[in-house]
Amino acid sequence: MILLKWIGTILCLIGIGLTSVNIYPANIFLSLIGSGLWTLAGFYQRDIPLLLVEAAAVIMYFGGVIVYLANWI
Repeated sequence: MILLKWIGTILCLIGIGLTSVNIYPANIFLSLIGSGLWTLAGFYQRDIPLLLVEAAAVIMYFGGVIVYLANWI
């Protein structure tokens, strides 16, 4: 579980850093994976607030991926 959290944290921080320098779409993909890992951590720990906020982030990042792919095609 601790490895899941650390990997999720690192990916989220990299995603935030990439967003700050406008590196798109890598920021969305890395943040999506990082938040997905944190969603799993919240689920496994039965931490509903963590699960809720990270699941919402995953949905928003997934929407960004859909928009990116729609514009790419």
